[in-house]
Amino acid sequence: MELITIDRGRLLAFLSELTTVTGEYEILKKFTPEFKENGDPYSMYERHFSVYHALYILKCEAGREGLYLYIDPLRIRLINLPGTGFCGHYSPEKGAFCMNKTGSIFCGIHAGDIDPVIPSFDPMEQFYLDPENIAFGESEILNEIMKGFNIYFLKKREIDEALILFDLEKPARKSISRRYRELAGKFHPDRCGGSEEKMKEINRAYTLLKAVFVV
Repeated sequence: MELITIDRGRLLAFLSELTTVTGEYEILKKFTPEFKENGDPYSMYERHFSVYHALYILKCEAGREGLYLYIDPLRIRLINLPGTGFCGHYSPEKGAFCMNKTGSIFCGIHAGDIDPVIPSFDPMEQFYLDPENIAFGESEILNEIMKGFNIYFLKKREIDEALILFDLEKPARKSISRRYRELAGKFHPDRCGGSEEKMKEINRAYTLLKAVFVV
């Protein structure tokens, strides 16, 4: 597996010129070659991973410049962040922020959609930012990683709440298991001050986190 170097300056310019969303396929066609220098073809996974690696680096860079980069396979969009006093709810379908005037982060329409108190952790971002993870393209564990991403999108709020319960900002399989043992040692019903209900909550959170963060 070989990481393709994507020119992020060209990629930024391309995304900046768009007036609507684009998709992964369009970026693959424009920014990844079909063949390596030795004439061997790049696999679709090598091209996919390389594009997402560049996109997530660009997302971090763009954020420092007041830009927001939304990434999913069908809807990729670079857009200016809303200024103070405007609603920060982003619609992937429209490729735009709400922009209703508000004295808070979100307007009255969207205040209940997202809880700004709950931190959001994106496992896809952590996966694609590490260039060594391109090696998973030859591993059976890749299917488990992709299943974990699907669970994350379906149960994002529950996962955020589980991360708060486990007090983890950058979870990994080992840190989740270590934290579970600590919490179980504290709250197991057989322990002094333990709680059966709290232990059930911990077990539910542990099962969910293990399904999402498989490495």
